[in-house]
Amino acid sequence: MSPGVPARGAAAWTLGTALSLAVLAPGLVFAPGYTDPGMVRWLLGCVAAGSVAVASLLAGRLPPVRALLGGLPVPLAALVALAAWRPGQTPGAVAGAVDALLHSGARILTTTPPVPVTVDTLALPLTATWLTGAAAVAAARAARPLLALVPPVVLLVGAVVLAGPDAPPGYPAVAVLVAAGALLLGTTPGPQFGYGRMDGRAVLRSLGVAAVLAVLAAFAAPPVLDGWAPTPPDLHTAVQPPAELDQAVNPLSYLPAWAAGPARPLLEVRAERPVELRWVTLADFTGQTWLPEAGYRPTGGTVPAPDPAPPRTTSYRADLRVHDLPGPWLPAVGHPRAVQGPPVAYDPASGTIVTRSGQSAGRHYTVTGDVPAWRPGDAVNAVVPTDPEFERYRELPPGAPARIRDVAAVVAGTDSPYRQAVRLAEHLRRDYVVDVRGRGGHGYASLAAFLVMPGEGRRGRGTPDQFASAFAVLARAAGLPSRVVVGFEQGVADGPGRYQVRTGDAVAWGEVYFDRVGWVPFDVVPGSRTSTRSAAAPQGSVPSPRPGGNGAGQQPGGGRPATPAATPLSGPGAGGGSGAWLLVAGALVVPAPFVVVPLLRRRRTRRRLYRGTPAERIIGAWAEVLDGLRLAGRPVPAACTVREVAALDPDAGLRELATRVNMVGFWPAGGVDPAEAVAAADFVAGYTRALRRSRPPLRRLLWWLDPRPLLW
Repeated sequence: MSPGVPARGAAAWTLGTALSLAVLAPGLVFAPGYTDPGMVRWLLGCVAAGSVAVASLLAGRLPPVRALLGGLPVPLAALVALAAWRPGQTPGAVAGAVDALLHSGARILTTTPPVPVTVDTLALPLTATWLTGAAAVAAARAARPLLALVPPVVLLVGAVVLAGPDAPPGYPAVAVLVAAGALLLGTTPGPQFGYGRMDGRAVLRSLGVAAVLAVLAAFAAPPVLDGWAPTPPDLHTAVQPPAELDQAVNPLSYLPAWAAGPARPLLEVRAERPVELRWVTLADFTGQTWLPEAGYRPTGGTVPAPDPAPPRTTSYRADLRVHDLPGPWLPAVGHPRAVQGPPVAYDPASGTIVTRSGQSAGRHYTVTGDVPAWRPGDAVNAVVPTDPEFERYRELPPGAPARIRDVAAVVAGTDSPYRQAVRLAEHLRRDYVVDVRGRGGHGYASLAAFLVMPGEGRRGRGTPDQFASAFAVLARAAGLPSRVVVGFEQGVADGPGRYQVRTGDAVAWGEVYFDRVGWVPFDVVPGSRTSTRSAAAPQGSVPSPRPGGNGAGQQPGGGRPATPAATPLSGPGAGGGSGAWLLVAGALVVPAPFVVVPLLRRRRTRRRLYRGTPAERIIGAWAEVLDGLRLAGRPVPAACTVREVAALDPDAGLRELATRVNMVGFWPAGGVDPAEAVAAADFVAGYTRALRRSRPPLRRLLWWLDPRPLLW
């Protein structure tokens, strides 16, 4: 195709592709947060392309507002189809689509990632993508390419915020948006040229520039932003989870009665090998009792991995049928990763799950979880965190008996945090005995009567719940973040791969949080398998060596360091490679505006003055004059006619150009020939040069670096 020949088809396809890519870019940030990212990318890609196609079709026949409203039935129909294919909480295609449209944002924020692919969680991104595409088309048809990029950029920012700080970086989305922006800037002609008309070679050049900029953005962004501290806000923390628990039900209080009557069946487990189960985590101590975590959020069945990840995990799968358990909590294997069966909610802070449909009794489900194999070396030199978010795990309500702090001070000592926790666990296992007929109780009064000082010549006696509560309270008195967990041992074999878990299998243990290690379990009940050196340490127990040995990492004053532990630099050479990348990327990116802006402006000037028909070049010359006047500080009022603008300047060439502009606008055949277009280009070159020379030296120097004409 020879230069100067309009290429409607190629330009229109290129422009539509650029708009579709720009609208799709935010979806690349949305998609990784779903259980099936590939399907979400495909759906958002179809919506992006469909919105651009429908909006372009309607914009050629209707005013902008009517075109935008006229396309809305299409996404609404798509939502109804999606509700029938991937239903949400509300049954029925139409009712489900309406309900999802009203509550999609809240359900995304209150669902544990990865988010399930349903109409409830897709209504918001699909609708936002459609509206973004329609708005971008309207701006592009008005020959405002940078304005057409504003809706995708706004949607991209919203996607980053909605995804939260834990989402993967959006570098691919930025690269796609940069490429789309380059295509838009290179293929969007002026409104006077007509929509979709452009030189074929210019289309190819725009594609090449877009590819280069996309590659530069993809490879330069990671090293440049590697050390950037700001992160998007986490909107999930601002939304109240819909799952509410009955705080009156305290699973820890059931343990004394269950220990006294150990034969009652609670649940049935089918698994290839025996597994221990985690049931409820109790983190809030009131002085009278322990309360469970309350931050449960719905999940589609896939549960994110704990952070930090526990060491040496083994994946186990078990089929469970609950016969008689109080509350909504569902026993799980280790750290649950997937749950199949009833709708569930998950609390990432505690690693436990609950049923969203009432009580757990009678529920049948399959759970897959990762069981860690803890070793003493995993936390022997670790410190406890000083972050404010862990203060609640160290809090003891007012009114703590003096005996609690005395026992903690004498037993824990001033060793490293891990050895303090080991000494507390050893003290409970060595100097106490289980009394299943005891009165029980795990508040301050009961613990004061239960605890004995080392060297008093007597052994403490208590129920299983008192051991776990005493360990957690003593750990907090020593400055260690701690909590209580209730679970079940493997139960009694009842056929191949089948186990009956009874009330006597219920057990409680304590957990202590160590920085960069996570929650480490400590078995504190005398006679446990851990104290007999079982080779298979159950979930909720850890082999506990005798105090002593390596004292590295010791911290006085309860095991908490005076200052937070230093964070090791990642990567080989302590980040030297990132620094080199940063210098190279900076050398490429920092000067970019000083090169790109003048090139884009010069390219647009040449296109206006030397491309197209003589009539189009006359209109382009007038546009260059208006831009020059604005840069020179002499903006022309929008209401002025061409002759009124020419009358503001005594230059005869400007008046002649104004005459030619009116001829193009009002004469049937345009009334201009190529020679007049060439003369207009020569006049504009000299006129804008004179305007630039009239400016102060600094303004004159920055004339070609000013990006504003690209936005006018």
